[in-house]
Formats: sequence, structure tokens, C-alpha cells
Amino acid sequence: LSTCWSRLGRIAKNADRRRLLQDPALLAPLARQTAAALDDWGPWGVSATAHAAAKLRLEGGPYEALWSKLGTAAAASARDFNCQGLANTAWAFATAGRPEPALFDRLAAASEPRLSDFPSFALGQLLWAFAAEGAEAASLFDASAAELSAGRLKELSPQGVSMVAWAFATAGGPAPG
Repeated sequence: LSTCWSRLGRIAKNADRRRLLQDPALLAPLARQTAAALDDWGPWGVSATAHAAAKLRLEGGPYEALWSKLGTAAAASARDFNCQGLANTAWAFATAGRPEPALFDRLAAASEPRLSDFPSFALGQLLWAFAAEGAEAASLFDASAAELSAGRLKELSPQGVSMVAWAFATAGGPAPG
């Protein structure tokens, strides 16, 4: 099921996304089946499904149970996510506008000791998500500022620099220098 969601997220470009979402009944049965099965999934499936659901802009009634179960499953397995999974999950919940303070607390705790392992884009994505969500993560931002100041800042693409600058400006923490 997670592979199905991942593929849907990849192919759901503008016209396709609109067509899929015009009739929520097309994805609602898949969402119900997924919500029922999530307890047995590993971290990759949870992260990939959350990422795809955000890309598909799934919201409202037929998708509430799916998002709720994704939040619970992601919080429970945050320590098991790889770096990209941590960034993708944070991005998904921030993009979907799903406030999940307990989830973001666990994502921050799992991310902070591994910041040096994050690919540069994933680090920018993670910081953007925490700032966009308004999550309390001063320690994560402080550690990220130190990591970026230690030479990682030059690894960022222009888009990455923009995401990181916006994230630090929005979070109000000391920017890397």
C-alpha cells in the first residue's frame, strides 16, 4: 500500500491531482485500507505515505483517519526513520497543515543527534517544516545553526539557502554564519 501511495504522489501533477481529488471516493477506500494497516508498517512505509498524502493534498472527512493514524505511527517510529524519512515526514505534516506537537517533538529528538548525516537538502526541508509548523524546537535550530556554520552552509543549493534562511527568520533563532 505504501508503494501505491508513493506512486500516486509522484504522478499526481496539476491536472492529474485535480482529477483524482474531484471525486474523493476514488482515494477514500485506499485511505481507509491504509489507516487500518498502518500499525504493521515500518518507518519507510509511514514516511512515504505521509509524504504522498501531502503531495496529493488529501484533507477533510475521508482522510482524517488516515492522517490521525499516520501521526500516531510516525511518532511511534520516529527514532527508526532515516534522515530523509525524518525530513519527509516533517515536511508532509507541515505542508498538510496538520499540527502534531508530539510528533514534531519526537522528530526533533530523533533528528538532532544525526544532523551531520542529513543530506543538505533534507536538512533545509526539515528546518523549513519545523518553522512552517511553528513547532517549538529551539535546540534543533541551535544545533542546526552550529552544523551549518561548520561548513555545511556552502553545500546548500540556492533553494536550500532560501529554505534555511526563511526557517531561521521564522523560528527567530540565531542564523548560521
